[in-house]
Amino acid sequence: MTKPIRCLLVDDEPLAQELILDHMAQLPMLDVVGVAGNALQAIELYKNLKPDLLLLDINLPRMNGYELLKSLPGKAPWVVVTSGYQEFAFEGFENNVVDFLLKPITFSRFVRAITKVQERMQAADELPAAPSLAYPTVSPTGQLSVKDGNKLINVSCQDIILIEAMSDYVKIQLPEQVVVSHQRVSALEKLLPTPLFIRVNRSFIVNTAKIRQTNGQQIEMQNGHTVRVGSTYRGIVGSMIRSGL
Repeated sequence: MTKPIRCLLVDDEPLAQELILDHMAQLPMLDVVGVAGNALQAIELYKNLKPDLLLLDINLPRMNGYELLKSLPGKAPWVVVTSGYQEFAFEGFENNVVDFLLKPITFSRFVRAITKVQERMQAADELPAAPSLAYPTVSPTGQLSVKDGNKLINVSCQDIILIEAMSDYVKIQLPEQVVVSHQRVSALEKLLPTPLFIRVNRSFIVNTAKIRQTNGQQIEMQNGHTVRVGSTYRGIVGSMIRSGL
C-alpha cells in the first residue's frame, strides 16, 4: 500500500479552508496532519509535524506564503500554492512549487495538482535506488533531468525557453544550448509546472515567462522564435493574455 501524503494546509480564510479540506477528504492518499491560519503558526506546525506537502495560500497576515517558505528549516517540502491572485503564479515557480491553484478551486483541478505531486514524489523516491530510472524527472528544487544520448543533463525549469516535439524526441531550447532527448513531449508536459509552461500546439510547449509578445494567434519568444497557437489551445492563451501573464 502506498504511504499517504502528509499534508499541512496553510490558509487564513475559513471558507477556503473548508473547501480545500473537503477536497482533501475525498482523496484517500492524503493525510491532513495540520491546519494553520497564519505563517508563524505554520512554521511551528511544520517543525513539529514535518509534513510532505504544503497547501499554501500566499496572501497571509504579517508574513506572506513565499516568505514563509524561505523561513522553513531543513529539507524543502513539496508545495502546491492556493491563491485568489493570479499575479502570484510566476513568483511561485521561482520558489519551485509543484502547481498553482487559483481560487475558487474545483475538485477536478485539485485532483490534477495532487496527481502531479504524486508523480514528482515517486520519481524523487526512486531516483537514488534506480540509476536506470526512465527520465524525465523534476526535483523539488526545480531541476529537470533528461537524457541527451548517453548523458544525463540537469537544467533549471526557469531557463527553458520552449520545448519542441519531434516524433519520439524533444528539443529543449535553452539560452545557450539545445538539448535533444529521446522521449515524448507528453511526458514533459505532465511534469512541468503550470501556468509557467503551457502547451500551445501539438508540437510546442512554451515558458510563459519567456514570451516577448502574443496576439493570441502566434507567440514570439524572447529568443526571437515564433510559435503558432493551435486552434484547440487558443482559449488557454487567451486566458493568459486576459490575466496579464
